[in-house]
Amino acid sequence: MTAPSPQEPSGDGSPARLSPPGREVAPLDVLVALVRERGLFVLVAGAIGLVGLIYAVVSPSQYTAESTVIREAVDENQTLPGPLPSLPGLDLGTADPGGSGPPPSSYPDLLTSREVRLAVARDTFFFPATGRRTTVVAHTNRPPGLGQRLLNHTLGLPWTLTEWAAQVFGSDAVSPIGTRGDGNGLIVPTEAEQEALDMLAEAVTTETQGAGALGDARRLMTVSVTASDPGLAARLNESFVEQLRRRVRAIHAQKTQQDLRFVRSRFAEARRELKRAEDSLSQFLEQNRSVLADGGVPDLSFRRDRLRRQVRFKEQLYSQLQGRLTETRLRLQHQQPVVTVAEQAAPPPAPSAPNRLLIVLVSIGIGLAAGAGAVYLRALRTSAETDEDGREKMKTIRRGLTVTGIAQGVRGEIKRMRD
Repeated sequence: MTAPSPQEPSGDGSPARLSPPGREVAPLDVLVALVRERGLFVLVAGAIGLVGLIYAVVSPSQYTAESTVIREAVDENQTLPGPLPSLPGLDLGTADPGGSGPPPSSYPDLLTSREVRLAVARDTFFFPATGRRTTVVAHTNRPPGLGQRLLNHTLGLPWTLTEWAAQVFGSDAVSPIGTRGDGNGLIVPTEAEQEALDMLAEAVTTETQGAGALGDARRLMTVSVTASDPGLAARLNESFVEQLRRRVRAIHAQKTQQDLRFVRSRFAEARRELKRAEDSLSQFLEQNRSVLADGGVPDLSFRRDRLRRQVRFKEQLYSQLQGRLTETRLRLQHQQPVVTVAEQAAPPPAPSAPNRLLIVLVSIGIGLAAGAGAVYLRALRTSAETDEDGREKMKTIRRGLTVTGIAQGVRGEIKRMRD
């Protein structure tokens, strides 16, 4: 280890500085600098460590409730018994039991989709923080309390300013309050609902497990929902699973519902046609009762037989459409994909976040590094001010970091680019 330079201060309490240029900095020199600047080191490290400790203490606990569901697909080879025959020349189509629903592999995406999150956001829950039972939308957009306002204007000031700037400069990109449709039948979330959607997107996660003996037809999926209360986390988890079940069934039944609407319209039309045919035959027989009783006229007998054939045809069509309507209704309830809950969500006994010990340890590490950095910067400034050249460099650095110095540098750079 090299001998101390006569230029270095040796008395206690004197400002520390780096070794002169060309001299190797020994570990002992670093320790000496830290000891001499122990006040600055302890102040910076203690302040950052204290901030981390306060953050770890005041951070609200988060609880994660988990449930396990079985994603089951429809057996496309399974059909309803006793298919109805079709009349010649009448094609009602065949119901497609499979191929129209979402595959089980899409369930995680459906769970976090906007439609499912919007349904959960409009659902009602009990929030212990406010002691009220309300929707997620109303709870998310409630007026902040005194503690939250203080936090927003102290530690959370950067995020508060960011949100304010986004509202001022990005207001055109957000749908106004009360918007429900865009004119094309698409439901557009309001600003309040969008806040709840963003919160729920961060709260819910999914994890799929490997396929079992049934391959892709049945897989386990873990649904995790995080909230500020264990009971609330469990209720939100149940709501997500229920809305997923409804969404999957709605998508799968979409084609069957289209078939059902078509069959209903054809059934109503066939009923009207049958009634008109029966009324025509009844009116014809009433008007020509005496003539037909005496043996009739060949032309009248031919017209009577034709009306009877029309009634029989309308009766057969009506009967088949009635059976097809019943079959389509049964198919709408049958062969539905099922989201079976294998393990229900329960209130977790312990919080899942934050990890307060980790936060304190990380803040202490950052504080030690920041304290060492502050000592280094002070020693660097002290070493630079010991000679004339160093003082001139420090003056240049200070002038360059001012607003005027930065503006001059920008103007000079623009001038050089033009030249």
